[in-house]
Amino acid sequence: MIVDHLAGALVAAAAILVEFVESAGGAERGALNTLEEIAFRLAQMDSGERQEFRAALERIAAAEPDRAAFVRNLPGALGLDAES
Repeated sequence: MIVDHLAGALVAAAAILVEFVESAGGAERGALNTLEEIAFRLAQMDSGERQEFRAALERIAAAEPDRAAFVRNLPGALGLDAES
């Protein structure tokens, strides 16, 4: 499913950006700005799209146990906990 590939790409990008922020490297501000932009755009999803996104993340979490907690926590970290 294309949504799985898109969600997987988002997980990979978010993980790298979070590493930049946590390492306090020179890219911190840019990483934070990018994460905020991702959150803003994802917040525009309707309820059905959010459910589809969460389902894709759950499939990714099941396939990547080492990163499962990060993947499952990503919607909340991006402010997507509330249903639209």
